[in-house]
Amino acid sequence: MSINQQTEILNSLLQIMHDSVSTSYDSLECVFDYYKDSDDGSLSIGSKFAYIDKDNVNYALLNDPDYRVNELIIKLHDLMVTHTGGSWKEFTLSLDKHGKAHTKFIYDEN
Repeated sequence: MSINQQTEILNSLLQIMHDSVSTSYDSLECVFDYYKDSDDGSLSIGSKFAYIDKDNVNYALLNDPDYRVNELIIKLHDLMVTHTGGSWKEFTLSLDKHGKAHTKFIYDEN
């Protein structure tokens, strides 16, 4: 996996997050969940999105009518598994008040 592919996916997710807020904000944060059933291979992908404005946390749905988030999460997960062999189950993507993006990946302990 090239770092460029990962960066493009994360930038696309950040754009969807930004486009999901119709007011001003100080920061954005979204927790994405990824679960693949080992028996039947079915996938479950979820998100919990919030934007922060003046210390107020506002939860909202991602504006994703074309279901791009699911495609992007699957692609990011597959690329990272191929590259590192590690399978994350959750990650947080945030944009701070200075416009800097941050990620935190949580991996399965197995």
